[in-house]
Amino acid sequence: MSRNVTIYDIAKAAGVSPSTVSRALSKPGRMAIATEMKIHRVAEELGYLSHRRDGDGASPASGLILVMSSGFDNPYNMRILAALERGLERHGYAAVCSDFAMNYAIKRRATSLLMRDIDGVVLISPTINEPDLRRMTTNRPTVLVNQQLSGLSTIAVDSTAAIERTMRMLRDSGHASVTYITGTSNSWANEVRRRAIKAAAYRYDMELRVAHGGFQATVSGGEQAARQFMQHPTDAVFTYNDQLAIGFEAAMRARGMRIPDDVSLIGFDNDPAGAAALPALTTIDQHAETLGDMAARTIVELVRAPQSRRVNLIEQATLVERDSVSAGRRSVMKLGPYAMTRPDDAETSGTLTLTVLSATFTELMPRIEEFMRTHPGIVIDPIEGHTKQAANDLYWERLQSGRPVPDVFNLDIDVMPQFAASGAFMNLSTPRVETEWGAEFNPAAWSEAHHAGGLYGLPGDQAQTVLFYRRDLLDEYGIAVPRTYEEFHRSGVELHRREPSLYLGVMDTTMQYYLAFLRAAGLRPWRMDGPDHITFDLADPRIGEVASFLQRCLDDGVLVAQRTWDGRYATIRDGLVATVLNGNWYGKIIAASYPASAGRWRVALPPSWGAPDKLMTAEIGGSVMTVSARIPKDHQRAALEFAHWFQADPTSVDLRAIGGYSATRYFQTKPDLLDTVDPYFEQQVYRVYTESAHLVNRDWDYLPFDAFMSAGFASRVLPELRPGGGSPAAVRDWLAELPGYARSQGYRVTCSG
Repeated sequence: MSRNVTIYDIAKAAGVSPSTVSRALSKPGRMAIATEMKIHRVAEELGYLSHRRDGDGASPASGLILVMSSGFDNPYNMRILAALERGLERHGYAAVCSDFAMNYAIKRRATSLLMRDIDGVVLISPTINEPDLRRMTTNRPTVLVNQQLSGLSTIAVDSTAAIERTMRMLRDSGHASVTYITGTSNSWANEVRRRAIKAAAYRYDMELRVAHGGFQATVSGGEQAARQFMQHPTDAVFTYNDQLAIGFEAAMRARGMRIPDDVSLIGFDNDPAGAAALPALTTIDQHAETLGDMAARTIVELVRAPQSRRVNLIEQATLVERDSVSAGRRSVMKLGPYAMTRPDDAETSGTLTLTVLSATFTELMPRIEEFMRTHPGIVIDPIEGHTKQAANDLYWERLQSGRPVPDVFNLDIDVMPQFAASGAFMNLSTPRVETEWGAEFNPAAWSEAHHAGGLYGLPGDQAQTVLFYRRDLLDEYGIAVPRTYEEFHRSGVELHRREPSLYLGVMDTTMQYYLAFLRAAGLRPWRMDGPDHITFDLADPRIGEVASFLQRCLDDGVLVAQRTWDGRYATIRDGLVATVLNGNWYGKIIAASYPASAGRWRVALPPSWGAPDKLMTAEIGGSVMTVSARIPKDHQRAALEFAHWFQADPTSVDLRAIGGYSATRYFQTKPDLLDTVDPYFEQQVYRVYTESAHLVNRDWDYLPFDAFMSAGFASRVLPELRPGGGSPAAVRDWLAELPGYARSQGYRVTCSG
């Protein structure tokens, strides 16, 4: 980057005045919380943390790392700290420790003083709120342990697979119900575990109760939890940590109940005290020592190379089977069908609970929390799928087996028709909705939320294609940004001739990326003519022309075929390709993956398949929020209110994570957004994104059998996407399978052309 990020850059990106930014960063707590959170998020996304230095431009280089924890009396945190200190010592650093538990006003003053003399910060399981957390992490490189915030490096343990295995073990051994005894209410790990247990309970049709009692994650907290548990006992119990489990077991024994004969018990953390208990405690090992060592290595790397890309290191938790789980039992708890996850004492409180399924909630929770704050009668209960595919599978499995499904499902736009065609989602289309709500969204995004004439959700993210390019590489070789694909090919051939290791572009090897080329070329290989009628036009010669052109680009070294991202970071080596055609969301992937290339990357409209003034663009990605067709009638109004507020309300849109692109007209016409100069790309990127959004080819339908299409593309087309490959013939054969498959699924099929 040509200059450091300043508060003026942050002010432009956040749409506030520089003085407001200054107050938010230096005098926190003196403005609306939503504004302060937004400013801190923007500061992190723009790399203000990495670029800010002392007055002489250098880091303090004290050799000290500030380590803050939610409680050093927690055995698990102490094990992380011990490993962290050993790791820091190996690299020549020392830890200065501080506890979040002390008075926050005192803590803030002490932290301000410490920041002058330390090189970096490690936060272990912080339990303070996000605004306060961001206030503490603006000045120095920061690593979070067992917490995730956009823009900060994270070291965390993923317990999803271990929880899934444990719940399957419980189900297979006859357990039909489970209680989760929570820990500290504002613990990130607590919420993540609750979501994973909830998702597994959904999958295995197990009754789930959640004991919310403000329990301390200690032995005494476990004794308190036992009293609440006895009001609604279940076959098994998860506790937030092993200390809670030990206290719970003692309290149950005092009541004449035996572990595991009367109730099975599972903890978290693999505390040595749990292994010594009688019976020995089954637990999910959170690998404290590994996390501490990883955190030490990461913070040292960030201190020594602040421009390093932010990391997201995930360690997999493991199930440690001992004696506290019954190997075989018949459930004696008469609990009936699956119940909502909610506090037992809230069952008669008059609130209404909506279950919401999404692949992840990391960036969604600030908006969900704001909705619940402003809609006190509605509780949003998140069910995290962990990955998009896992969320889709969970919903589909329950749908096919006739079991209850979440009330609201946030999913990718291209897979929505497959669920809609099966009757999974409410058709939201009414004259009022089409007129009033439709006017709030970009026309292309609104069109894509429809299937076969029905409206099956409300658009969220829009992902229109743009061309990201390395300005320095194009300038070095005297290449103008190509405005047509013929120019793209000519320039790419010359570039590869002069530098054989360099390609002008990259072709992502997944189906939606390939279809985006057809859509941008103005093609419509199929259309939905009703809920049960599909018309195919696969004889259009332009399909073969596009496929042949793309193969020629592969043959001539213009394009290289490979995956472009791994779910978080770009997978292409920076400098291997001069351009990347992708959805607008890929901009934040580039910025996170190649921080040292700030100012080198730029954004332009994609090349056109014809004359530049006839340019059409496509979509790669995008999301939609749907409502279950099985939702109880008394929940429908609340579900629609939530979906509409979440996707379209300006308050919700303004709380979106930096780098996304809302499908709302409100977002796409905000002057402060359009005029903002992105400090990474050093241009007004949202003007390019918005122009592309207006050029999306709307004559396009997603077919209701995405899984079949993707599998066919992977087996037939993907192997041929290489120099000398036969991809045009493979594309023809792949598409030729679709009419027959559609007939086999009960659709009336017409083939034209």
